[in-house]
Amino acid sequence: MNFDKKAGLYHQNARIQKIVADWCAEWIEEDCSTLSALELGSGTGLFTRHLELRAFESLRATDLSRSMIEEGKSRLPDVDWAELDAWECESAAKVDRLYACSLLQWSENPLETLEKWRNALAPKGRFLGCLFVEGSLKELIGEEFRLGEFEWRSEQQWLTCFEQSNYDIRRWDTRLDEEIYDSPMQALRHLHDLGATTNRNANPGKLKQHLKRLETHSGRFKVSWKTLRLEGSVD
Repeated sequence: MNFDKKAGLYHQNARIQKIVADWCAEWIEEDCSTLSALELGSGTGLFTRHLELRAFESLRATDLSRSMIEEGKSRLPDVDWAELDAWECESAAKVDRLYACSLLQWSENPLETLEKWRNALAPKGRFLGCLFVEGSLKELIGEEFRLGEFEWRSEQQWLTCFEQSNYDIRRWDTRLDEEIYDSPMQALRHLHDLGATTNRNANPGKLKQHLKRLETHSGRFKVSWKTLRLEGSVD
């Protein structure tokens, strides 16, 4: 993924990610004044802004991308920002709440990732997050265009991952959103502007043919995003 290179464009282009962040925030507890919290993959602060309003006893927003952190700092200067690899999650101290919005779907090793996140939580700690699941970008993806080696997982596969990682799933649900573009090419360019593509280039000729096949007579092209929202706790 190329999120670091696209940090300057991300905030204005992350329309679905903002909708998902707002939706995820509905499950944040109202009184967080006695809680410590760590957010992973904070990006430019789309979800962080909701956390800041809850007045945690301590809150740290993190991202692996320095460029994303700088963008986040410029928008939320009072938040404690730090560079952290979410897949390693080597946090100095255990926290009461761990948050990750629009991040976990990119993990190459979900069970390993969830175990490390679990280890970052204090006893009786909770995880809250949203992630994109199978059904997302289904109109665009084909053999000629894939997000690198990325594989979408269904909500049931993700629920199984959490259960196998010894999370007690408190509640979960899904939502489906759609974006409308003028063409498949415009949709692909939007993904590029988000940084949600890899450096591995597809065969230009095959990609062009693939996009041509996807064109509709109406001149409108729909792209779906399916999101899982989940809250889990640990012993």
